[in-house]
Amino acid sequence: MSSFFLTSATGRVAVILFGLDILIPYILRRSRLSRGLGLGQGHSSKYLHRMWPHHWCGYLLLVFSTGHAWISMQLGNMTRMNMSGLLFATIAVGLLILQVALGLLLKDRQLQTRKLIRRWHYWTMLAL
Repeated sequence: MSSFFLTSATGRVAVILFGLDILIPYILRRSRLSRGLGLGQGHSSKYLHRMWPHHWCGYLLLVFSTGHAWISMQLGNMTRMNMSGLLFATIAVGLLILQVALGLLLKDRQLQTRKLIRRWHYWTMLAL
């Protein structure tokens, strides 16, 4: 397969996963959105247990984004690229790594600073 196709495919999958990863927590909690979609029934399991699709979607997002960056950097044509775009892309991959780290911390229910970490997780999502 060509590098152009792999770069394009991993980038598109990463964009779709990004949108899904943002939407999943709002669908899984009891909210106006989930009730409007018909998904807001009473849940038998706890909220953190129901978040497994969000967790795995975040891990896959990091894999596809890193793969997208790796493949495009291996092409070697970086002298003709937009350097500010490459800078923003590098910052975005760093923020994705931070997001995964914050998400792993949020899995711990006994964490004292859980509310603060959840706030950082939210604002990092907005920055991305």
